[in-house]
Amino acid sequence: MQLGARRMLGEILMELGLIDRAQLRLGLVHHHETRVPLGRALVREGVCTEADVLRALSLQLGIAAIDLDREPLDPQLTRLVTKRIARQYRVVPLRLEKGEREVLHVALPAPASLEALDAVRAVSGKPRVEPHLASDTALSNALAALYGLQDGGSEQAAANAPERGPDPPLLLYAWPPVTATLITRALSRHGLRTKVATPLEVMHTTAADLVFAPVQAMEGLLAGEARIAGAMLLSGTSEDEDLERAHRIGARGYVANPLDGELLLRAIRRLRPTSGDDSRPHPGPNG
Repeated sequence: MQLGARRMLGEILMELGLIDRAQLRLGLVHHHETRVPLGRALVREGVCTEADVLRALSLQLGIAAIDLDREPLDPQLTRLVTKRIARQYRVVPLRLEKGEREVLHVALPAPASLEALDAVRAVSGKPRVEPHLASDTALSNALAALYGLQDGGSEQAAANAPERGPDPPLLLYAWPPVTATLITRALSRHGLRTKVATPLEVMHTTAADLVFAPVQAMEGLLAGEARIAGAMLLSGTSEDEDLERAHRIGARGYVANPLDGELLLRAIRRLRPTSGDDSRPHPGPNG
C-alpha cells in the first residue's frame, strides 16, 4: 500500500512544463526496457533532473519533498531508527519535534510505503512519523554519513570487470541505402562502427551483437519460431503500436526515428555502453 492519491507521473511532469510528450516516450521506453521506475529512467535519459522528478512525485503522492543535502543530520536520532531499518527502507531520521505528542520526521524515497512508516513507528516507539520525500542521491549520501551504508555494489562490480576489447560494429539490417549511409555517417562521428548485414548474418549473430532494423523487417525475418542471439534495437513510427510490436518480438531498445542521432546514440549506449566513452550526443544525421 502506498500513500497519497496516484496521478500519472509523466502527466504531472508535462503539466509542469518539465518534459514534452516525445521525452516522456523516451523515458517510457527506458522504463520498460530496464524495469527501473519512470522517474529514474527520465533522469538517466537526461530529459529532467532528480529535483524535477521529486517535485512531481510530491504532487503525485501529496507528500512534501525536501532537499536532504541541505538538512542537518543528527547522529543521535540513529538510536530511534536502527541501521537495519535504515538499510531496508532507505529511511533517514531528520528531527524529533517536541510538543504534546512527539513527531519523528523522516526522509524516504518515493513511493512512501505504509510498511516503511509502520516499521519506523515500531522500532522508534514514536506513534507519529511524518514522511518527507528525498532524492535517491541525497538519501545515499545521508545513509552513508549517518550509518556508514554504501551503495557500493555497482562500483565494486565495475572495479572487478575484466578489460574489454573494441565492440563489434552495429549491424544495420533492411534499411534503404541512403538511410544506412546517413546512420553510418552520424555514428562514425562518435567512433561507433556500423556494418550493413544480410539476413543470414543477422540469424547467426552472437550475444555481443546489436542489430538495428525497422520493426516490420525484423517481424518478417523472425516469423514463426525464429530467434536471434543478438540484441535488437528497432525503429518504427512514433505510434505506441510500433513500440508494442517491437517488444513482442523481443527488442531491447526502440527509437521512433532512425535519423534522430541523439536518441539513437542514447539507445545504443544504453544497450551496449562503451568504456571511456564520455562524449555528448551531437545533432542527428540531418543536422
